Amino acid sequence: MKKKADPYCFETINDELNKLFNPGKFKLKEEKTRDMISEIRVEEVHDVQETKVFWRVYYTINERIVILGESEINPQFIRHRAIYL
Repeated sequence: MKKKADPYCFETINDELNKLFNPGKFKLKEEKTRDMISEIRVEEVHDVQETKVFWRVYYTINERIVILGESEINPQFIRHRAIYL
């Protein structure tokens, strides 16, 4: 009885052979691309119409602004440094 060939198997073999001849073309599977976070900002907002004061927290990632949220209390700023060996 003949078995049908699995196309995924052929792709894997082809990729492994190409890695030998074109090592710069393939990335390692464990390698991750990192995002470019250019700023993290907390701004105090005074809403004159509703007479409210709140803080808006946002950051810029890959040239796109992402608003994390708005807070009624002033957030504390803590700096933590992690060193990986």
